[in-house]
Amino acid sequence: MVAETGKNLNYLTIPALDDGRSVRHLFTTRQGGLGERGAFRSPDDWAPVAQAFGIAPDRVVTVHQVHGDEIVVVDAKGHRDVRGRQADALVTDAPGIAVGIETADCVPVLLFDPGTPAAGAVHAGWRSTVQNIVQKAVLRMQHQYGADPSRMIAAIGPAIGPECYEVDEPVMGPLRQAFPFWKDVAQARGNGRWSLDLVKANRLELLAAGLKERNVHSLGLCTSCRRDLFYSFRAEGRTGRMLSVIMIEP
Repeated sequence: MVAETGKNLNYLTIPALDDGRSVRHLFTTRQGGLGERGAFRSPDDWAPVAQAFGIAPDRVVTVHQVHGDEIVVVDAKGHRDVRGRQADALVTDAPGIAVGIETADCVPVLLFDPGTPAAGAVHAGWRSTVQNIVQKAVLRMQHQYGADPSRMIAAIGPAIGPECYEVDEPVMGPLRQAFPFWKDVAQARGNGRWSLDLVKANRLELLAAGLKERNVHSLGLCTSCRRDLFYSFRAEGRTGRMLSVIMIEP
């Protein structure tokens, strides 16, 4: 993990993702006033990110996230039409287009295949996780661009950790149905409550999709524990959002 500071922007990176490769990425923090309370639908929402990447603000592409499993393909000609689409993942092979997802506890996953190249950004809350959204994003990159999971690199950003993420049967029921490995990611706390490791669940899904363990990296920071650094919906209620974003170099 590397912490960096740009003009009006504080962000984190995972060097293993872009070290010597033709890709850039970052995870914003709550510093610098990004993603404060309210709606985030203006093309200038993430202008400081665009500035850090050296692109126009409208080339930072996000969607209206709905906790489902829809995946949007973003190309150079139609990137302006993507904003407002209901989806929870974006994939692209267009250089100079930054695809990103907004979170405040849910798991952000950035994907990159250096051989194609192709990139993706995935928003994995518990509902999207049990719908196998990261596996579907990997599969979409395979079919759309000929990406190879065995050489893909995944970077998992800041998300709520199991020490702070307590769930009950409405979450555990779908989790048990979705994952044979559910006992590896959930620990009973008593009184029908469970501690859920959503980051580990997505890591296991990525491995099941064909990624190599050495290529799956995580910041390992809990958004609820580190409210000095991140927004946390679970801890704060109505709050701002961070952006996790990736771009193939032009």
